[in-house]
Amino acid sequence: MTNTNVGNASNSYNNNTTIIVGVNEESLRIQSWLSPLEPYRRHQDVRNRRLDGVGDWVLQRNEFESWCESQDSPVNPTLLCYGGQGVGKTYISSLVIDTLREKARGQNIAVLPLYCDYQARKDQLAVNLIGGLLKQVALGATRIPGEIQSAFEESQQEGGQSLRLPDMVKLFVKVIRPIERVYICVDAVDELLPGDRSGFLRALQKIIQDAPNTRLFITGRPYIRGELDKHLAKGAHVIHIVADRGD
Repeated sequence: MTNTNVGNASNSYNNNTTIIVGVNEESLRIQSWLSPLEPYRRHQDVRNRRLDGVGDWVLQRNEFESWCESQDSPVNPTLLCYGGQGVGKTYISSLVIDTLREKARGQNIAVLPLYCDYQARKDQLAVNLIGGLLKQVALGATRIPGEIQSAFEESQQEGGQSLRLPDMVKLFVKVIRPIERVYICVDAVDELLPGDRSGFLRALQKIIQDAPNTRLFITGRPYIRGELDKHLAKGAHVIHIVADRGD
């Protein structure tokens, strides 16, 4: 089978640069089957536009350091950075993602970004978002994980059907079990449609419940805090993002 070269912004879980890697046609089919989303490309675009120093104060907050560094299971696995429109939440998300990847370099740690966008709502269904996380795990591995390969082959025998959300969540949990720590970073969760957002947050709760090696970083507008309290068993630690902190 002929190899096809594609641009990949996450050849390893912790790589910040774009690398050209060879993948075969079946690998591309599996990636497309998992999700139409390409969050690594969005991350590259945002980080290329981010100015130096933007959001550095967030990294110095005790809430961030505790969430990022602690190995204790009692620590709340979710950190929410919330603020109004135009305060720089997306740039802060990209900074956090790059910081986590730098800290995780050379370790068995995955950093998986998702960027929500109201203009892409038709594709940003809950199942596609979880599939987008799985897609990044597949891209970061030296080969497609066996659990994903098996699920794909089974779906082909049933006419190529996509996975339902509960099955996608179960598959994600299985695939990330061997990874020491998984950081899921979701920007602008408020830009999802309400129904998709609720389903996605419930899926994230299931993931952190079944995979205690997971940490969630989420940004959104202030009302999202109440939705996290509703859908996540432990709610979230919070940092209020404002526009006049030297950014």
